Amino acid sequence: MGSSFIQRGIQTITTVVLARLLGPVDFGLFALAFVAIDALGLFKSMGFDSALIQRKDNVEKAANTAFFIIPLLGIMLYFILTLSAPWIGRFLNNTQVVRVIRALGIIFIISCFSKVPAALLEKKMQFRKASIIEISTALVYGLSAIAFAFLKFGVWSLVIAYILKTVNQAILTFIYAKWRPKFEFDRRIALEMFHFGKFLFLGGVVWFLKMNLDNLLVGKLLGVSALGIYAIAFNLANFPADYFGGKVYRVIFPAFSRIQDDQYDLKQAFLKTTKFVGIFTFPFCAILFLMGDEVIRLIYGLKWLEAIGVLKVLAFAGLLNTLPVAMGPLFNAAGHPKAGFWCGVIQVALFFLFIAPAAKVFGLVGVGLVVVISSFVAVIAYLPFTMKLVSLKITDIYLSLKPGLLSSFLMAIGIILLKYILPKCDIGIQFYYNLGILAFFSIIIYNFTLFKIERNLFKEIKEMVF
Repeated sequence: MGSSFIQRGIQTITTVVLARLLGPVDFGLFALAFVAIDALGLFKSMGFDSALIQRKDNVEKAANTAFFIIPLLGIMLYFILTLSAPWIGRFLNNTQVVRVIRALGIIFIISCFSKVPAALLEKKMQFRKASIIEISTALVYGLSAIAFAFLKFGVWSLVIAYILKTVNQAILTFIYAKWRPKFEFDRRIALEMFHFGKFLFLGGVVWFLKMNLDNLLVGKLLGVSALGIYAIAFNLANFPADYFGGKVYRVIFPAFSRIQDDQYDLKQAFLKTTKFVGIFTFPFCAILFLMGDEVIRLIYGLKWLEAIGVLKVLAFAGLLNTLPVAMGPLFNAAGHPKAGFWCGVIQVALFFLFIAPAAKVFGLVGVGLVVVISSFVAVIAYLPFTMKLVSLKITDIYLSLKPGLLSSFLMAIGIILLKYILPKCDIGIQFYYNLGILAFFSIIIYNFTLFKIERNLFKEIKEMVF
């Protein structure tokens, strides 16, 4: 999490400086090229790196086997991208992007050589080293992009910087992992890893569709302006899943993999993770639902007020996308990635079937409702398998969610009462005064209730952080 905040700060400063040195065309070409890069990026490792993290025997032989396969995939992707670049350029109605795509394609080859040592670092849970690598690569990208932009390289300043960033990441990963490949290939292990990894790869494809299908359909059915409003609301509502859930997954997948044979420990770790995720996610959802108007006015301004309605609906989607964050790693660590894949398929299928009619009848709010319902169905689909896997009861899950749920409920009552008492004002000093009062008392009510329900929780959080 600390690494992510530092990287975000570096990226923000870099973007601000580059915005003054480069033009919209440069950023547009780079963004267009990454449409193709991101799409083919799904195939970079075919889940072999995740299979290596989960594996508990013959790890060294499995690492050498994966190192033999993944770079071959990278080389194949590079040639596919190079050959298809002209067609992609025609599809995107831009011939200039062809050269940019071909130049960026080299990152497939470079990054694939670092996949195995990076997986080994995560398997050993050496996140301090991983964080140093990530911060270093962010600095390399920022400094080199600014330097080349200052020298008038245009879009190529971004391309060269991204390639240098990838090279730096690969070199540092090898240095910190302290692992050197051997010429060793085991066909049986390769087939085992492929069988495990194929569902993670397919799950990645499903995730890609899940994150882009609604945007595609909203843009097509309701127009670019509606898509902009929807994107603002969705990004805000899905913040816990994007920035918190992703970090949690990255840590608990190798953690669960270590204890995959101990059902009791796995159960306790799952419940503890779910409890802390709930403590963070429930109040976030409650604030977006009850104070969506104030949040939009404060962060984005008056021209985005149309996003308030769909934001209040999508707040529940953000909750439902974050709460089950421990379920996917549980399935993968226990060697059942197929379960997570099929739950994702159900969610995407519901998207595909109902978003179009809901958008036509109810507009953006209808799209939000479909997203919420599909997320809810996915959670319900996850539950039976999760309960069976670690012998859970529904009361176990409720008790783990109780601190965050009850504290958020009482906080919500406090917000409703305060909004009723405070004088209504949408602009000016009074607006900021009301917002300050609401924020102050929300924090007090939530933390006081949390302390009363589970006093040891604050000591536990302090120990985890420090």
